Amino acid sequence: MASRSRSASKAVRFALPLAFAVVTTIAAAGVARGAARAAWSPLAAVYDGGLPLDRVVVAQSDSFAAAAQPEAEPAREAPKRGTGKKALLYSLILPGMGELSMGEKGRAAGFLVGEGLVWSNFIYWKVAGHLRKDDYIEQAMLNAGVGVNKESDDYWRLVGQFERSSGSGPGTYEEDLRREARDTYPGDPAAQDAFVAAKLPTGNRAWDWSSADLQDSYANTRENSKRAFNRAQYSFAAALLNRLVSVIDVQLLRHKAAQEARSSRIQPDTRFYADTDADGYGRLVLERRF
Repeated sequence: MASRSRSASKAVRFALPLAFAVVTTIAAAGVARGAARAAWSPLAAVYDGGLPLDRVVVAQSDSFAAAAQPEAEPAREAPKRGTGKKALLYSLILPGMGELSMGEKGRAAGFLVGEGLVWSNFIYWKVAGHLRKDDYIEQAMLNAGVGVNKESDDYWRLVGQFERSSGSGPGTYEEDLRREARDTYPGDPAAQDAFVAAKLPTGNRAWDWSSADLQDSYANTRENSKRAFNRAQYSFAAALLNRLVSVIDVQLLRHKAAQEARSSRIQPDTRFYADTDADGYGRLVLERRF
C-alpha cells in the first residue's frame, strides 16, 4: 500500500510540470497567432472573406513593410522652366538667357561667355584704333608741321598721300587741285583759282613732310589704325551669329521638352500589393501594365 502511494506521488510530481509546459506552449502559440494576424491584417481579412483581392495592399508593419516599401522621399518641386516664345526673345536680346530661363545653365554659360568674348574683342580693337590714330596725328604734327588734331578722315588721308599741301610740282596737293580745276572749269582761269582757294588747306592745316621715310611711317600707322577699326566692326557680325545660334539652340530645347511632356503622359502603370493563395499563404505581387 505504501509502495502504491509513493508511485502515485511520483506520478503527480512528474505530471504537474509537464502539464504546465503544455499549457504555456499553447498560450504562446495563441499569442503568436494573434500577433501574426494583427501584422498581416489584410491577409487575414482576405482569408476570412472580409476584403476582395483587388483592394489588398501591404500592411504597414514595423519590420516587413519597412523593408518591402522603403519610405518615399518628399516630393521635390520641379524647377520652373520657360518653354514658350519668351525664351526665343531672351536669346535675341542676350544669347544664353533663353537657355537659362529653361534651366540649361551649362548651355547658357557657353553662350554668355561667347557674348562676352565678342564685345571684349570689340572694345580691344576700338581702343587700339584710337591709340594708333592718336599716334599718327602726333607724327603729322611733329614731322609735317600740322597744327590741328581734329579733322575729317579725308584730311588725314591727304596728309599721308601728298608730300606737302601747297606749291607747284609733283607730290603737292595744290598741283592735284589745279589739275582737277582745269578739268572742271576748262577755259575759265578765275573759276579755277576760286576752286583751288576753296579746297586748299592753309594756315595750321597746311603740311610739309620733312622726309619721305617719316611720311611712310605716318601712312603705315594710319593704315594700322583703320585695320583695327575694321576688326572692331567684325564683332557685330559675330554678335549676330551668336544670337542666331542661341535661338536655334532654344528651339531645339523647346522641341525636346515637348517630346518629354508627351512621353510622360503615357508612362506604364505599376502596382505593388499583397495576395493569398488557396492554402492561406501570403505573397507579394508586383503588377505592371503596358
